[in-house]
Amino acid sequence: MISSINSRNIIGIDSCDIKVEVDIGKGMPTFNIVGLASTEIKEARERVKSAITNSGYRFPNARIVVNLSPADMKKQGSFLDLPISLGILRDKIRAKDKEMTNSVFVGELSLDGTVKSIKGILPIVIGAKENGYEKIFIPRDNFKECSFIDDIEIVPVNSLKNCISILNGGITKLEIEGVKSEILKDEEQNHTEDEKIDFSYIKGNTYVKRCAEIAVAGGHNMLMIGPPGSGKSFLAKRMTTILPDMTRDEMLEVSRIYSVCSNSVERSGLIERRPFRAPHHTSTGISLIGGGTDAKAGEITLAHKGILFLDEVAEFNRKTLESLRQPIEEKSVNISRLKYSVTYPSDFILVAAMNPCPCGYYRSNIECRCRRYNIERYLGKLSGPFLDRIDIFTEVKSVSFDEINSKMKNESSEEIKKRVENARNMQYKRFNGNTGKLNRDMNSSDIDEYCKIDENSEKVLEMIFNKYRLSNRSYIKLLKVARTIADLDQRENIKESDILEAFSMRRTYYTYFSRLND
Repeated sequence: MISSINSRNIIGIDSCDIKVEVDIGKGMPTFNIVGLASTEIKEARERVKSAITNSGYRFPNARIVVNLSPADMKKQGSFLDLPISLGILRDKIRAKDKEMTNSVFVGELSLDGTVKSIKGILPIVIGAKENGYEKIFIPRDNFKECSFIDDIEIVPVNSLKNCISILNGGITKLEIEGVKSEILKDEEQNHTEDEKIDFSYIKGNTYVKRCAEIAVAGGHNMLMIGPPGSGKSFLAKRMTTILPDMTRDEMLEVSRIYSVCSNSVERSGLIERRPFRAPHHTSTGISLIGGGTDAKAGEITLAHKGILFLDEVAEFNRKTLESLRQPIEEKSVNISRLKYSVTYPSDFILVAAMNPCPCGYYRSNIECRCRRYNIERYLGKLSGPFLDRIDIFTEVKSVSFDEINSKMKNESSEEIKKRVENARNMQYKRFNGNTGKLNRDMNSSDIDEYCKIDENSEKVLEMIFNKYRLSNRSYIKLLKVARTIADLDQRENIKESDILEAFSMRRTYYTYFSRLND
């Protein structure tokens, strides 16, 4: 007897069709799985055998061969347990071949036949829908995560026996809908926060907050330099509160990433908040960029459409930092392996923070204990090409007693967010409705068209360019930041004051990283 069950395989943050072909024939009792199966799939033999027996069915005492087609594609994950079991028990299923052909099955089995939740359910369901399948059977615990997807019937199952009962008509559609309603009710969560995160709690450093606003409005990368305790991390964590709300497409894209990559058991529906990732400075290149034997995504992909915060950036391995250069420019990273390659999105705002020297107190109100050589060596950990990817440099000063003790009400995140959204709306119209394109992404033709300046501004630019010997990239970044400043003021034209303010956000670079101290 030969049977074929539809399933799917995860590749990056997408999925593809897998045919689970089961042949039960005469011969010495064996159970083999072929078709480039990973270790966890090969181990399914024991899980499937126990699950079938403990579910009350008789495991065939015959020669069983399971082929995972296409045979030249590597399959990994434990979500093929359910389709393999259904293929073996096909004679116990009364559903017609047409119904089985139009259905997809995924799920990991426990030894008692319970169907356990799996990673990557969102791209699996979306892929099944895009390929024209009418129905997909998934683990009960995964239903909340993909319940919002339309145009495909999603059937949650809690055990192998439950799945077969549904296929045999033992459970009606009305009962299945009742189960779905119960799952959604049980999974309701209160999105409360332990700590109020808002810009109004940031005391002093008004200029740094202005830099953060400009960085978020135009998607510009930012580096903060200051002594310990000056508020660099405090400010970076609150930058997410002024990011514009995600569009539906962005929510779906980020949710697909976390469905595949996150180990969290709290995955429940669409992710509505932009991600904030803050990897430790001991992180390896693979954990940051992605890779490994399974070509997994890294922190830069988990930060997609949000913020990647590198605290103590000078303490990161230099090779690791250099590997960020291409993803920052391309907004994606390609990870190649022997027989396949995976492309992950990595469109994020890079926010970095560092101390000005090894002891942390260079140019602060506390005496620095470092020698000049040690300071230069410490700052030299960041290479010129890496720094060239930074648009905004700002110095974070220690806050005075009067600023800390001030009762003056600071601007809230909501007020700043409105200005940011208005600036983003201008960019949205400017780039013909392309929500993924920001001022930082302008090319040469965009610069010529949207960054027109008057005669006085051109003279100021020429003076800055010649005095500070700007590279082509630095010059273009200066214009992009100036364009964002004008957008925040809802102006079509760039003024001289925009150029000067944009350049003021590069002066910290010359103070710390260049011999052109002024």
